[in-house]
Amino acid sequence: MLKYFLIILTSLSLTAIGQINSNNRNIYLADTMQSITKEQKMDTVFFWKIMDYAFSKAKFDNKLREQTILDQLIKLTPEQIQEFEIIFQQLNLKANTWNNIAAQTIIEGGSSDDRFFYFRCWLISLGKFHFEETLRNPDHLADINIPINKKYGYGEVLFEELISLSDNAYQIVTKKDPMNDPAFPRAFAQSKGLFFDSGGETKGVEWVDKDLPKIAPKLSKKFKIK
Repeated sequence: MLKYFLIILTSLSLTAIGQINSNNRNIYLADTMQSITKEQKMDTVFFWKIMDYAFSKAKFDNKLREQTILDQLIKLTPEQIQEFEIIFQQLNLKANTWNNIAAQTIIEGGSSDDRFFYFRCWLISLGKFHFEETLRNPDHLADINIPINKKYGYGEVLFEELISLSDNAYQIVTKKDPMNDPAFPRAFAQSKGLFFDSGGETKGVEWVDKDLPKIAPKLSKKFKIK
């Protein structure tokens, strides 16, 4: 009997140690991030590191996620911030799909050009894994604990704050005035043909409302779409 008791006690101890180590790893991930050097070029790898870090730290707290991303951006050079905006706009273009409009329509009960842009910002802010999985299958969002508006019952899936973060960081770093300055990230991206605040070509197959449960059955069930 004593032998079995010791085995159980040892197992419980190892489990506790594993949980402590896991918690320590989570704390490390939430509180630290290796910054890009001034000599490095901003690329999609580091872009997603910023997004993943911010989501791991803030989850669905938009204000904290916004501040976390800004804190990382102001460590960059002006050129790196410009490139961050380029990547951001490219990803927004990539996320402009009929399936994503369907997902937002199911979750929010509707969509519009502006709100769909804010939804794509939100999707990018979830990090690389959730972004890519949702592009493959919009039903992936059914497995995420999306915050629900308690008064109206729709999912809260907008992150408009991401739109201005590059310009805000650029102004902090350079101390320049954004008015009529083509070097500011959004103007810089627009000069490259990347300006997708609303509209633009939507990829994929257009749908009607009755198609929504077929496009994302799990998501439709979760948000009671029939």
